[in-house]
Amino acid sequence: MKLVIIGVGGMGAISLSKTIAQMAINKNLSVKSSEIHGMAKKGGLVEVQMKIDEGLSGVVLQKEADIVILLEDLYIQYAKAFLNKNGILITLTKEEKESIKKEFGDIKFANSFILGRFIKKQSIFNKYDAAEVLKNIKFSEKNLRSFEGGVR
Repeated sequence: MKLVIIGVGGMGAISLSKTIAQMAINKNLSVKSSEIHGMAKKGGLVEVQMKIDEGLSGVVLQKEADIVILLEDLYIQYAKAFLNKNGILITLTKEEKESIKKEFGDIKFANSFILGRFIKKQSIFNKYDAAEVLKNIKFSEKNLRSFEGGVR
């Protein structure tokens, strides 16, 4: 799987990539990744390119990604450029973001929802693979509920 995660500093793109990488490692799959996060502390672009169980490099070229997870709508066109012809873009609508903020009291729970949506949209991992990693990083009850919402 060729995966790209795009966000801005502070949105959790790198944490999300580490969670996905750990799921792959737990399944004995190879993981290679490349990160761009130079201006992350200033709210700049954060991009993680990842290959799971393929290739010798973590670099994903434009038109190669099977899945792109977009955390910041500002970069929608940039994100779409990575997708292959059958690629899947995973993002949240404005309404979904508002719903998460209202239900959980903070937009930070959106990444848990996005992880759940990722689990739902691909075929390598299932929610039990994610749950194994999540219990080790002490996900809160709100995070777990948000994750379950994304899987549904």
